[in-house]
Amino acid sequence: MNGARILRTGAAAVLGLAIGAGTLSASATELRIASGTVSKNALNGGMYKFAELIAQKTDGAYTGKVFPGTLLSFAEMTNGVRDGVVDVGYVIPAYTRAEFPQTNLLIDMSTASSDPVVMAGAINDYMFSCAPCLKEFDALNQVFLGFSVAGPYYLMSTKKIASLDDFRGKTIRGIGPFGRWIEAMGGKSVLVTSTDVYESLNQGQLDGNTQGLDTLKSMSLGDIVDYVLDIPIGLYLGSALYDVNRDVWDDMTPEHRRAFLAAAAEGHAWTTINYFAENNVFLTHPETGGVEIVKPDEKLAAASAAFREADLDTVAKINAEKYGITDATERVARLRGLVKKWEGLMQDVDKTDVAAVAAIYDREIFTRIDPSAL
Repeated sequence: MNGARILRTGAAAVLGLAIGAGTLSASATELRIASGTVSKNALNGGMYKFAELIAQKTDGAYTGKVFPGTLLSFAEMTNGVRDGVVDVGYVIPAYTRAEFPQTNLLIDMSTASSDPVVMAGAINDYMFSCAPCLKEFDALNQVFLGFSVAGPYYLMSTKKIASLDDFRGKTIRGIGPFGRWIEAMGGKSVLVTSTDVYESLNQGQLDGNTQGLDTLKSMSLGDIVDYVLDIPIGLYLGSALYDVNRDVWDDMTPEHRRAFLAAAAEGHAWTTINYFAENNVFLTHPETGGVEIVKPDEKLAAASAAFREADLDTVAKINAEKYGITDATERVARLRGLVKKWEGLMQDVDKTDVAAVAAIYDREIFTRIDPSAL
């Protein structure tokens, strides 16, 4: 292991960094944990939560210092984790599709469920049994520890969009399935990293953005956009918050690897639940984001519903024809089946209770993973 990437600190320093840790060891390994944005939302909050959880679950053997938007951008994160610039990174595979074709097939399926808690269970259940997907992370010298699910995503715009006609001539930022939705509604979709959205809107290069409504505040987009279309487009499935550098992982004991998996289970539950809750505030109290909620007309509502109905078949077709994944149809069918499985598992669970949801994620997925096989 490259010691330059990991800082050894004494117990006194650890006490100041490992918030909420239990009994701390005499010395600890402090990991650099990075996100590509300074946004104050539950996704970044999940990074701090993970730092807290690894300290707790390893009895202070590992702690974490979070660097939000200061060490690496999202575009740099994949290679940054690979090269050990950071020890744990928030990786977004959609930004580097060529390196993650198998994984992006799953991320494409944002319309498979409208329930983020169910969908986080289903996609992680799939990912950890998808050898080609895990191989993509391994090839980049990192260990995948699951996805948090964000959303639903909505359209926010500088001009009111309430009909299909309103989409004409509009350039709107959209990743993957959200870009397909924009095109299906008649607009032009472009890929812009989240850190560039504000300036692109401010300079008039974008007419709108599809993202979580927290960005109205966390990225100050409410200062520029004035309208939110009241159509939940889909969930964003591809937030790999806790990818660990392979050298760091290989240096851990089996017990510490198991602790990191437990921390990931709870971290994803915390992030998914809190992101959904904080976004709902902007729908019920849009004035807090400085926007007006716009109801779609009947034709637009019907077109969006038709898109959701057909998009999974579109996903299979695109991934087979464009990316050469010949069993794409079977993979889509499998995720659909896992969604039904997780709807059943969560049927009688309070999906606002982080501990209850985390316990099921851990029991059904993370405790079944062989840490040495990752």
